[in-house]
Amino acid sequence: MNVQRSDLYVGMFLVAMVVIVVAALVATSGWGTDRYAIYVRTASAQDLTVDTKIFLQGLEVGRITAINPRPTGNAGQLEFILRLSLLDRFPDGTPLRLPRATVAEVAPAGLVGGSQVQLRVLSDSGGTLAPSDTIGLTRGGSALDAFGALARDLKGTIEATLVSATSTMNAARVLSESLAVATGAARRFLVAVQPGTEKLMGSVAANLESLRRLMDSTTGRSGITMRQVDSTLRQSRQLMQRLDSLTRVLTVLGTENRPDLTALITNLRQMSEQMQYILEQVGRRPLRLITGVRVPDSLRTRPSAPARPDTARAPRDSATTRPPAPGPER
Repeated sequence: MNVQRSDLYVGMFLVAMVVIVVAALVATSGWGTDRYAIYVRTASAQDLTVDTKIFLQGLEVGRITAINPRPTGNAGQLEFILRLSLLDRFPDGTPLRLPRATVAEVAPAGLVGGSQVQLRVLSDSGGTLAPSDTIGLTRGGSALDAFGALARDLKGTIEATLVSATSTMNAARVLSESLAVATGAARRFLVAVQPGTEKLMGSVAANLESLRRLMDSTTGRSGITMRQVDSTLRQSRQLMQRLDSLTRVLTVLGTENRPDLTALITNLRQMSEQMQYILEQVGRRPLRLITGVRVPDSLRTRPSAPARPDTARAPRDSATTRPPAPGPER
């Protein structure tokens, strides 16, 4: 009884395993999925095999289910008809409908080899493909071709870079040679003009020293002259103060001897005006002490009034009030 039960369990286990395997095969093979077939005509089936995957913008949408050769009519030449099994709908239920301007392209599946078919839509106009319609096939470059093209591009870029670097080095060499020539010319120019420059600077220094000595001597002489002028002006101011005092005294005395002193006061006033004029002229231009000051005719001494004849002191007073003889003009 126990043996029979064990055999039953083993049989049930085997049946379950068979069911699981069948279900996995059905799930992975696409059994039960709605599909439709289109055909591809090509002159070569190279790199293509049954069960080659078909992709649309990176999404797998089918596989090649058959490759059938067919004579073209020319002796020894064949063409191949590929049967593509495509999904009727995407996994989310959206219908898969391809425009008529769709072509198939054979592309490498990876770097290690293998191929895949890429569906490329050239245009959305012209309707959609129906089951059993035929499209064309193109071939893309292999990975080795891509590496070869990349290598050629890199080679060209490296050669252009080397040529540019060589041109830059040549330009730098020419520039350095030009700078060396210019430096040599500048050095020779400086060596040539150095003696003349030193001589010119020596002459300028000597001229500046002479000018300094001249300015020092001129400053000393001007100081002496200005001191003399200041001394003369002080003496003149003192004289004017004394003349003013004398004028005031004579004015007081004139109340007693007015007729006789009037002429003297007049003469003193004229002398004061002349002296004031001379001081003003000397104050404006001190060098007039050397060249002399010309007194204008308006300030010349005018004749005084005649003294009274009935006084005994008239001759002496007249002599006193007589205007001084004009001295030499200064």
